[in-house]
Amino acid sequence: MRRDRPPAFVRGVRHLVLLISRVVLGLILIGRGWHRWQGDGLDRQTGYLIKYGVPYADQAAWASIILEIVGGVFLLVGALTPLIALALVIEQALIIAWTKWWKGPWLNGPGGDGFEYTAATLCLALVLLGYGAGRVSVDGLFRRDPKDRSGGYDEYDAP
Repeated sequence: MRRDRPPAFVRGVRHLVLLISRVVLGLILIGRGWHRWQGDGLDRQTGYLIKYGVPYADQAAWASIILEIVGGVFLLVGALTPLIALALVIEQALIIAWTKWWKGPWLNGPGGDGFEYTAATLCLALVLLGYGAGRVSVDGLFRRDPKDRSGGYDEYDAP
C-alpha cells in the first residue's frame, strides 16, 4: 500500500523547522559549553559532578564541554547531525539520571534545579536524531538522490 506524501508546503515547513531547531540548539549548546568552560570553570563543573557521585567526574566534565561546544558548531552547520543528536540524548539522559531526577521536574520547584530544561533538550535532540538536519545543511549537501535507493520515497518527506 502506497502512502500519500504530505503537501509540498508541509514538506517545506518541515525543513525550515529543522533548520531553526538545529541552529537554536547549536547556539544554546555553544553558550552553555563555553560558560561551563570559561564562565564557571572546569573545577566548578567537576566539583558539581563529584557532589552527585558521578563516576569519572573529570572526564565527564571535559566530555560534556567538548560535546556542547564542538557539537553545537556541528549543529549550526548541520554536519553529522544524527551522531551529535545521539550523543546529546545520551548526555542529557545521564544528566537527568545522575544529577536532576531526585529534584523533580521544575527548575523553580521545591527541589530547585529540576530536569525540565534537560528533558526539553533531550526531546529536541530526539527530533534531530529522528529527522536529521533537513535539506538546508551540510548533511543535506552530501545526501544521495533518494530515488536511487528507495524507489522514489524521500525519507525527509515522510509523513
